[in-house]
Amino acid sequence: MSTSKLMLRGVADMVRHPLPQLLTLVTVCMVALLAGTGLLILHNVQAEVLKTQAQARFQVYWSASSNMTEVEGQWADLKRVPGVAEVSTFTPRAAMAELMRGLSAATPAPVAPPADNASMANATASNPNDFSWLEGENILPPTALVSFDIPAGEAPEPWMGRMYARLRGLAGVEKVTYNATQLNLATGWIALIQHAAWPALGFFALVVGLVVGNTLKLMMLARKDEVEILSLVGARPWFIRAPLFANGVVQGFAGGVLSLFCLKFLQSWLKSVLDVPPLFLKVQFLPAWQCLALVLATTCVAGLAAFIAARK
Repeated sequence: MSTSKLMLRGVADMVRHPLPQLLTLVTVCMVALLAGTGLLILHNVQAEVLKTQAQARFQVYWSASSNMTEVEGQWADLKRVPGVAEVSTFTPRAAMAELMRGLSAATPAPVAPPADNASMANATASNPNDFSWLEGENILPPTALVSFDIPAGEAPEPWMGRMYARLRGLAGVEKVTYNATQLNLATGWIALIQHAAWPALGFFALVVGLVVGNTLKLMMLARKDEVEILSLVGARPWFIRAPLFANGVVQGFAGGVLSLFCLKFLQSWLKSVLDVPPLFLKVQFLPAWQCLALVLATTCVAGLAAFIAARK
């Protein structure tokens, strides 16, 4: 009998033992779902770190006496620099408006003075939250907040040093600041996540292999008489192992696909729970390549576990 027919026979034999097959499928699905949940957490943590901290941010201050026409031209040039992610600009008037808004929000509301104390009423007649007297005062310099995506393969610190020198050399620029510590922290987190992913995946693969192998081993105990009869009549080892190998492959593939549906339901639930004030955490689903890798890994590990169990 050809190998393909042996495989098909193994798939057909699954109908003869529905309950053990169902229990094995549920077990594989749960273990694959556990692995998928770990991947989902790692993927979203890395996405949040990249989104909030992994960009190089520079605060550029021009001289207060700079010609705004020239400064606006430099702002337009900055938006065309390769790798720039975002450019937020503030004219002196806009910067003063932001300052007034911040001061008004930070200053507590005044306490009403007693009605019978005329002197205190006169002293607090002016509203301390009113900063309208600052309007029209252009005492703040033109400012730009520039965010860059660091090119792949570039070391963060040397690249930021070169970009700092480039921004500091712009005409009229008095000061440039950036937070290198924050970027180094983000880079360390990303490296830690990437290094932790492979041991985690290896652990999950080991768990899948042990669970599927032991489950199939227990299932084969119920078919011990059938296997012994096949051996006594001279059946070759591959004739016995091929159907069991096909059984494990099908169980692994079906369990992996089913776990993705369960993982999608979990992601939708977490998104509705966490994407609310004050968290606003947008839980993303796994990218397509990770979904495919999860299904393939579960299929291969389950098939290998079934083959090893059949040999014993």
